[in-house]
Amino acid sequence: MGDPEAPRPEEAPNAADEHGHKSGLWSEADARGGYMTGEYVHGLRQGVWRHFADDGRPRSEGPFLDGLVHGEWTWWRANGRLLQKGGFVREQRHGRWERWTADGTPIDRGDYDHDKKIGEWTAYNPDGTVKKVTNHRPRK
Repeated sequence: MGDPEAPRPEEAPNAADEHGHKSGLWSEADARGGYMTGEYVHGLRQGVWRHFADDGRPRSEGPFLDGLVHGEWTWWRANGRLLQKGGFVREQRHGRWERWTADGTPIDRGDYDHDKKIGEWTAYNPDGTVKKVTNHRPRK
């Protein structure tokens, strides 16, 4: 969960290449609070980026491809427990998504196909028992 050695924005190299594009390891303030660290290649975010709260707690982690959110992402709550996990394909939710309450009880679970819910989605009661199962048909 996260990288405890991630540089804060004021400590990162934050370099640019000969064309003025962001390059290499960067750490920058995030508009939603905290800061993000990761690598730029030719001015685009690439590889795994990590989002931290101002106090250094991990908030989220996942990959970018050519500047776009792409791959499996994980988010954590302030208490360190999982908030949600899910995948992206070029900025669109894709694949299995799961969410949990602050005490770790599942909220819901299901799959996306390019930002559209598909197949069986399960919602849970606060005690973790199944509340409802909904079957989503693919949209055309």
